This record gives sequence, structure tokens and C-alpha cells, in this order.
Amino acid sequence: MSLQKLYIKNKSYLSYKNNLISVKIDNFETTVCFDDIDTIVIENQQTTITSALLSQLTKSNINVIFCDKKFMPSSILLGINKNSRTTKIQKSQIIVSKPKLNQIWKDIVTSKVKNQSKILKKLNKNYEYIDLLISRIKSNDKENIEAIVAAYYFKELFGKDFSRNNPENINNAVLNFGYAIFRSSICRYLIAYGLNPAFGIHHSSELNSFNLADDLIEPFRPIVDNYVARFIKEDMDLNSSIKIALLKLLDETVIYDDRNMTVSNCMKLIVANYQSICLSKTEELILFEL
Repeated sequence: MSLQKLYIKNKSYLSYKNNLISVKIDNFETTVCFDDIDTIVIENQQTTITSALLSQLTKSNINVIFCDKKFMPSSILLGINKNSRTTKIQKSQIIVSKPKLNQIWKDIVTSKVKNQSKILKKLNKNYEYIDLLISRIKSNDKENIEAIVAAYYFKELFGKDFSRNNPENINNAVLNFGYAIFRSSICRYLIAYGLNPAFGIHHSSELNSFNLADDLIEPFRPIVDNYVARFIKEDMDLNSSIKIALLKLLDETVIYDDRNMTVSNCMKLIVANYQSICLSKTEELILFEL
């Protein structure tokens, strides 16, 4: 079942009432059941949220994204002590062996590259070169095949003049917004499963509190790429309808462990799988297919 995504564009007053979120805009008020909500994006910076609602949102593990004055995601709401075994899990997390982490990163990069190839094929772009590179992905991606593929992939997807470093490009703006939504969704599951988001598999920046989320998001990025390549044109702005469509990508269907499920549920199961690896309950990180 697909859960609701709330997008707060106008100045609103958000409060908690009997397992309901009350959204009041001027004289208009509506309510939404907590059990029906997956993600909330709050774009309007004049919106008021009661502390009671903030508390219930973290308790219910609902993904909440706050936007800055440029209307881009700037922060997320995360709870603490979401798992009764947090200390045990995080102690196990930091002692996972380097060879094991290297193998997991190989699997993540392989999954990402395969998904990138499928997107190009689906869009009738040249994908054969990427397929040839898959066999070269080794432990810890020592040859940095991920970067080699990315350099080819984005130019094939958006044109030879495209650069991910151009902040003025509408494609980049939409990609960044979509990636931020996916990243925040993974973060809330990491907290729920007692994992420390800062302790990554491959990413290890001391300045990044979400290294692990940045590892696990990689195979999911092509889902956002596909949307941008299909629907975004050069003369467009990053408007409300596009942001809502990006939110709904969490409801897209993927194949995980031979089952069809939403992207959001797949993220949850992959995080749970990684927790099991940290606790030595399983060896392999199972990833998904498009």
C-alpha cells in the first residue's frame, strides 16, 4: 500500500490531534491520519509546527524534510533512542571487517551500474559500454568504475555538454531535490534500526553525519535520473508539481528478493539487511532490481 506524501507549500499551522495531523491554512483545516503518512516536505518557512506534533512524528518514524529559503531540502527530523538495542547494534557496526565492507561496496556499485544501464536501455540510449565495465568492478571498486560509468552515463542521459557541477542547470536542481528525498528516507530507517548514519561502508568523511545513507542510496539514484530524463525540459523551473512527483517516486515499484514492492519499503528492508550483517546474522547485502 502506498502511503501519503504531504507537501506544505503555503503558510500553515501543523498540530497533533488524536493520532491525526491537523493542517490549518487561514480558515481552512484538514486532518490526516498518522498511519497513512510516509513523508512530509515543509517548504514554507513561515509554517508553525507544535512540539507535540514533532514528538509524535519522530515516534511514528515519519520522514520530515524542511526546506531553506531557496526551497531546497536543508534538514530532516530524526528521533533518538528509536531502537532498544542501539548500543549493541552500533558496537557491532563499527567492528565489521574491512574486507566485508569492501565486498558490500562492490555489490552496491554493481547494483548501481546495472540500474544505470537499464535506465539507458529503457530510454533507447547507448548502454553497451556500461555493461562492459560491470565485470571490472572489484572489491571496494578499486578501479573506481563507479566514477568512470558516471562520466559516460550522465552525458549519454542529458547530452555531451551536461555537467553535474552546473548549479544553474534545471536537471541538476531536480536531481538534487530527488536525491535529498531518497537520502532522508534512508536516514529515518537507519535510526529506526539502531544504526549510526555516520559510520559508512565506503563513504567516511568526518564532515558528513550521513555517510551510511550516502552509501545505501547509490543503487536508488537511477530512479530519480529516469524521472528527470523523461519529464524535465530545459525551460522548466523546479515547481511544486515536480517536487510532488519526486516525492511519489518513493512509491515506484522495484523487485527485491523476487518480490515487487515500493522504493520506500525496499529501503527499509535493505537497512534491516545491513543491520543483520552488522550483528553477524547474515553475510550478504541483498539489493534490488529495476
